Amino acid sequence: MASRSKGADALGRPEGERFEATVHPGVQDVALSRVADLDLDRIPDPQGGVRVLITADELGELVRRGYEVRVFRTVPIAPLDPGLVQTDDEAERWLAERVAGIAREEQS
Repeated sequence: MASRSKGADALGRPEGERFEATVHPGVQDVALSRVADLDLDRIPDPQGGVRVLITADELGELVRRGYEVRVFRTVPIAPLDPGLVQTDDEAERWLAERVAGIAREEQS
């Protein structure tokens, strides 16, 4: 039988999953800006909440702090697809394309 490291399944894949969810003020009307206190990766949600990718522990902490959390799907923990990783040069080109033509104020 193959040995398993803690946190991995029988095939060596990381165990567990995260949750794609949105965070809303909840009944206590907690300020959404306070979600930043948990240092979670987050983006604005078009429906007025904050979209997050969180663990079960983080989900519990948000609820304990008075937020309403709406879970949409589970996301298995897995290595990042190498095709999604940009080189530094690719990232610099992407940024240069986005900021091209933006007027800058010269500093004295």
